[in-house]
Amino acid sequence: MPHHPQKIYLNQDYPCPCRCRGLLQQIVLTEAFGCNRCQRIFVLQSDGCSIEELATNYVYPRRYTWNATRWQVIRPCSPSILTFGGFVRPQDGWIFWLQGLGLVALLLLLSPLYRRLAAASPIFNLGLAIAIATIVLIVTTLWLFNQG
Repeated sequence: MPHHPQKIYLNQDYPCPCRCRGLLQQIVLTEAFGCNRCQRIFVLQSDGCSIEELATNYVYPRRYTWNATRWQVIRPCSPSILTFGGFVRPQDGWIFWLQGLGLVALLLLLSPLYRRLAAASPIFNLGLAIAIATIVLIVTTLWLFNQG
């Protein structure tokens, strides 16, 4: 049983990679396949060994290779992003949650300082509101990154 990518032929039928138990069949006069169940469309890539799903809701297009028995997802090279701990990949979701917890702990430690500064300066409240909004934006962005 081969586990390396096999050439994909347009004149053959393949099972749908989305596991709907559908069948991929060539769309006439194109280099694409359509599923007879889920109606998804997959385009044969120029390498002849992979297909890419069209019109998905995913950040990265889904690509698959055929190994003669089943489809295998090709994982995209995801960009690294700079975080407090250095560069990490979006798949390292646990790091984002640890950073979120760290931000909450930091806010709890700074709350006594806030009370003293708020009593001393009315402009401080505006700065604090902007800082909290920024932290919420960062945590929300990290959470959204983790969902992809």
